[in-house]
Amino acid sequence: MTNGTPTHSWNTWQKGLASVVLALLFVINLPTYTDPDLWGHLRFGLDHIQAGGLSWTDPYSYLNEGYPWINHEWLMETFMGFAWLWGGEIGLTILRHFVYSLTIGILFWYLIRQFRAPFVPAIIISLILVATTLWFARVVRPQIFTFLLFACTLIIIDQAERGHFRWLWLMPLIVAFWVNLHGGFLAGCGVLGVWMLARLATSPRQWQHFVPPVAVSAIATLVNPYGWDLLRFLLETATGDRPEIADWQPLPLRSEFGIIYLSVVTFAVAGLIFSRLPRRPIPIGLFILVSLMPLLAIRHLPLMGIAFVVFIGEHVVDAWQRLIGERQREVPVPGWLVPVPFMVAALILLIGIGRYDWRIAPALPVPEQAVQLLRQSDFRGRLLVDFGWGQYVIWHLGPQVQVGMDGRRETVYPPEVYDLYVQFHYGTDNWDAILERATADAVLVEKGSPPSNLLQLKEGWQLVFTDDVSMLFINETSASAQVIARFADSFTPVESNKAFP
Repeated sequence: MTNGTPTHSWNTWQKGLASVVLALLFVINLPTYTDPDLWGHLRFGLDHIQAGGLSWTDPYSYLNEGYPWINHEWLMETFMGFAWLWGGEIGLTILRHFVYSLTIGILFWYLIRQFRAPFVPAIIISLILVATTLWFARVVRPQIFTFLLFACTLIIIDQAERGHFRWLWLMPLIVAFWVNLHGGFLAGCGVLGVWMLARLATSPRQWQHFVPPVAVSAIATLVNPYGWDLLRFLLETATGDRPEIADWQPLPLRSEFGIIYLSVVTFAVAGLIFSRLPRRPIPIGLFILVSLMPLLAIRHLPLMGIAFVVFIGEHVVDAWQRLIGERQREVPVPGWLVPVPFMVAALILLIGIGRYDWRIAPALPVPEQAVQLLRQSDFRGRLLVDFGWGQYVIWHLGPQVQVGMDGRRETVYPPEVYDLYVQFHYGTDNWDAILERATADAVLVEKGSPPSNLLQLKEGWQLVFTDDVSMLFINETSASAQVIARFADSFTPVESNKAFP
């Protein structure tokens, strides 16, 4: 027995079946997709490597002059830059796979090592974990490190709850690393802080075991190039509205993600009801806290899945044993059949990896043909572009072409500029004020969008190119934009089946 949970060992047949499941999950996770910020992350990472340090001001936009650039994801971008220099798209895909597989592997190990999970519940819990994380982990983005380090944080908290307080001294190292990778460290530090306060309320005499490492972890958040300014900035912007970013919207329960969310809640409630283990109030309370976060922003669903494994997994395991496992009878497997699952797993991996072309696939349309036109015309100037296309343009045309907005949002643009962009994006209020703030030479927007319709009616603006994806307008008073108009008449786009880079 371990913490009230029966000890189980997997036989060779079960290990083989698990290898088949893991091989299938690996192959399913092979495809890597573009993210609107992928081009920018890579561009900035390569800049860091070339310059040997960070850029404190941004050369890629014309609407942020004099505004400091707080790049809170600089370390992940540097990793991406090195991965690209080493192996191009393969390097980026391997980086993503390594971090995500390590996350799943650590949590699977915890299921087996700490909870002694039998085969079936271990697989079920792992599939729930994958369902909550897979969609968010199929792009190369800094958030994948948050999944890994959030999992490590919750495991450390769970171990401290079991009396192993020494694990907490790993947290300052984790936080010092995390704070330079992704703003998700705020979620991890928030959960750690709530746990510490709960422990102080319930076990004040043990304060010396957990307050010092948590306090040092708080200090470790300052181990970043911007010091306190980074924390101030993130705390100011963490609760801001992001209407143009899908995964910052509240999770709709009537959706595929909603079904996943409700399934996790159902398994958690059933596990807690039927488990014979002590129901530890602090871990359960932390799971409830994390499970509320997706209702504020869809992107927090993976954190809920991770919390489910660490804080609720043991109860699901015990409930399974109580309701089903104790009634199961082990069926003998012929000796000649035992190696077959391992062979099947190897075959799945060989076929899956062999047939995968390692190219990063498009997730959303990009203005490829319009960017071809801008490049071939040798346009140099100011281009106001859709939020989701800004970093695509930066990669292909910057800094000769400076954008008016991109996915870095408040990290590089003043709040008033972003507010003007939102009005432009939705065609509301003073929708064209951003065009006058710093006169734009050209505008590249999605076909059929509110600004594309309004620009066709606005005096002084000329539509020079359109395709199924985008519409390109030029300012008729801009001398630098005239090169686009002259070149557009004879421009013939080149068809391409490759969206990245």
